[in-house]
Amino acid sequence: MKKTILFNFLLLAGLLWAQQPAPQVRQVTATGYGAILAGDKVKAREDAVNDALRKAVEQVVGMVIDANTVSENYMVIEDKIYSRTSGYVQSYHVLSENEQPDNSLEVTIQAVVKQGDLKSDLQGILTVLKREGMPRMMVLIREENAGSMGMASGLNSAENAIMNTMMQYGFPFVDAGTMKSNLNAASVAAAMNGDTQAAAAIARQSGAEVLLIGNARSSVTQLPVMRSSGMKSCNANLNIRAVRADDAVIIATTAQHAVVPHIDEFTGGARALAKAAEKAGEELKAKIIEKYRGNQFSARQIQLMVTNITSFSQLNTLKNSLPYYIRGVKNIYQRNFGGGMALFDIEITQKAESVAAELDAKEIEGINLEIIGVTQNKLTAKIR
Repeated sequence: MKKTILFNFLLLAGLLWAQQPAPQVRQVTATGYGAILAGDKVKAREDAVNDALRKAVEQVVGMVIDANTVSENYMVIEDKIYSRTSGYVQSYHVLSENEQPDNSLEVTIQAVVKQGDLKSDLQGILTVLKREGMPRMMVLIREENAGSMGMASGLNSAENAIMNTMMQYGFPFVDAGTMKSNLNAASVAAAMNGDTQAAAAIARQSGAEVLLIGNARSSVTQLPVMRSSGMKSCNANLNIRAVRADDAVIIATTAQHAVVPHIDEFTGGARALAKAAEKAGEELKAKIIEKYRGNQFSARQIQLMVTNITSFSQLNTLKNSLPYYIRGVKNIYQRNFGGGMALFDIEITQKAESVAAELDAKEIEGINLEIIGVTQNKLTAKIR
């Protein structure tokens, strides 16, 4: 009877699996536009391509939306729609470029858009990474194995396993080995203990855009049944956070565990650490790519720091006017204000460089901003 029930269950599971719809792949044509600011046609082309790619994804996933998402209080909630879609551009090429009378550039592309799981699509992952500017990663793990501890003791099983796993998908890495001797011990300790500002500073010092930082530890147990053979159970636990260098924002986390049997506790511990790190690399890859996909087809968050603000009234004028002068602004959150300086988090569909070009070229209600710093996720400006 039990065998019959098990067989029927497996048969039903197989039928349900077979009936799952295959990921939808469509080739679409879309047109996007970019403003030519200060004669910068290269930047306009990039903006136009990004606009076209976003529209290409909209064509494919626009109808695959929960009906409850489409209307809320009779208003279209656009940010919720895009955050729930699962479409991404697998590949694309430009068909035509034309300069328009309104000082904009029109670009038409042909794109292959796919719905479904991005985490195993190497071509799709590379496309997402390239559109994000191929952010460089760096791994820094405090590893403890069989009583040996520290980053200077040659313990790097976890670091190597994470790099090898993620590099298979095209993630570029900065070599941490050449930088470790130059890092401040107190800063490293603070970063290991959760100080994201210290982690971000280490990444900037090392030339990375994202720092993967955490702790890994192995332990050994020997069950009574294993004593006669001399085998030991080597356990590994690993915790990692992915921290952006320019704004200290955590974009992904992972916690993994692995067990490896071995007669030698150091070798077994190293293998357990590597096994846990491989799983961590897979999870971090998936989460980081999904974060980047959201940036490109929904909205990204960038920081804007403005100095030389003369009054609270001027601050409010700037904050309330930005959505009308800068394309793609969804939300603005004021984080602090003091000493003539204000910090904003902005949810926007554009990249930081595009926002910088617009801010530098426009007068906002009598306020002229000079851009004095630009990174992937942060802008620094001062009022002239």
